[in-house]
Amino acid sequence: MKYVNQLNYPHLLYVTRANPETEGHEWGKTSTIKQAGCGMCSAVMVADRLLPNCNFQLEDAISLSYEVQANHRRGTDYARFGPAFAEKLGLRHEVSDQIEDLRKCLRTGGAAVVLVVAHQPGMGLFTNGGHFMAVVSEEADGRFVILDPSLKEGKFDEEHRKGKVEIKNDVLVLCDGETLDAEIGKHRLGYFLFWRK
Repeated sequence: MKYVNQLNYPHLLYVTRANPETEGHEWGKTSTIKQAGCGMCSAVMVADRLLPNCNFQLEDAISLSYEVQANHRRGTDYARFGPAFAEKLGLRHEVSDQIEDLRKCLRTGGAAVVLVVAHQPGMGLFTNGGHFMAVVSEEADGRFVILDPSLKEGKFDEEHRKGKVEIKNDVLVLCDGETLDAEIGKHRLGYFLFWRK
């Protein structure tokens, strides 16, 4: 199983905020995978999980994001990127706000990209803002197996994160459904589901 950590790519350019009319931010911002590439890393990990011989790389994900203009915000717009990613790799794709749909996806051979957010500034379990992660399987006890592209030593030792997840084999983050669902929230579609056709 491939694991891709965005923190290892400070040199790989990923230009975001490409649309001058979105969100009032500085546009055409020069950023990198380290700064804004969690969605790209998650796509590469999902591709490897579902199609281990496809060789979909970060550079492919970046090119696709540019092609469909999914880079016009601070990171990646998965409403644009997800369908294009599925089409490019010949995958089936759905979007949901229901964690049970994530379970069904995993139980039927799929994998997902999830969007988590910090509902209070600086107090998110996985992020202090918004963050994409790959969910690749489910444990026998119902916990989700997450590949967090911004995982680093000590990340889950912070007081507001301590004891809420388990790290396994150095890169797998195990999280129960209630905790994950709370980090996604119900104000947005946060489960991007993919299957082989």
